[in-house]
Amino acid sequence: MDVHYYSDITRAYHTNYVRNSRAIAVLWGIFTVCFALLNIVVFIQPQWFGDTVKSPEIGYFGLYEYCEKAQVAADFSCKGEFTDFETILNGSFKVSGFFVGASALLFLICTACLLLFFFLNTATVLQICGWIQGISAVFLILGCVIYPNGWDHHVVRRICGQNADKYRLDRCGIRWAYILAIVLIFDAIILAVLAFVLASKQAKLLPDIYKHKNANDSVSKIASDHDHERYSEYSHRSEKSKRSLASTRPNPYHM
Repeated sequence: MDVHYYSDITRAYHTNYVRNSRAIAVLWGIFTVCFALLNIVVFIQPQWFGDTVKSPEIGYFGLYEYCEKAQVAADFSCKGEFTDFETILNGSFKVSGFFVGASALLFLICTACLLLFFFLNTATVLQICGWIQGISAVFLILGCVIYPNGWDHHVVRRICGQNADKYRLDRCGIRWAYILAIVLIFDAIILAVLAFVLASKQAKLLPDIYKHKNANDSVSKIASDHDHERYSEYSHRSEKSKRSLASTRPNPYHM
């Protein structure tokens, strides 16, 4: 009775655990897709830093593209293409653009790996995605750290002031794309850790108590069969003894 009672409780907890794990895994997948889209936005947007009201010129910079307002026309003139490294201002911007672009590519690959849930074990897919997300977080950290090393370029000084130097903006300010990239670093780390936790906490199809229950049932069945054999043997011997006693008893009617 106790075994069946605890088996029902364990089965209930097991069902709830599997349901909650699947819900968290679905949320993890949704956040992974959202992160991949935001990472692409951060990579292509030239809004990492730019002018303020105190800046001598008007302009803003991205990883590989920068825009400045022409002195004659009112429109902005943008230069720089990621496919052509020669158009990027300096080596620091090139390296930073490479790492952030690689981070975006890795998360796109991780998004594609979500299809592997239909073919592979859930824990295996989560571990693969966790490693990809961890590497992507490292790349994003490197991109954000190396990027300010190129703030001493003469184009940056023309817009931000002559006192602009490595890791120092004179009269310019950080803009939303750079802030979003820093936030995405923590998001990538959280997603990677969550993927590993979900992979390690995957519920077993048969809890240990079911195995013990099956073992006890097997032992009980063996014991029952053994008792039945002993009872059959005892009955056979009793019947044989009765027959022997009946054959040796003298007949009172025999003269």
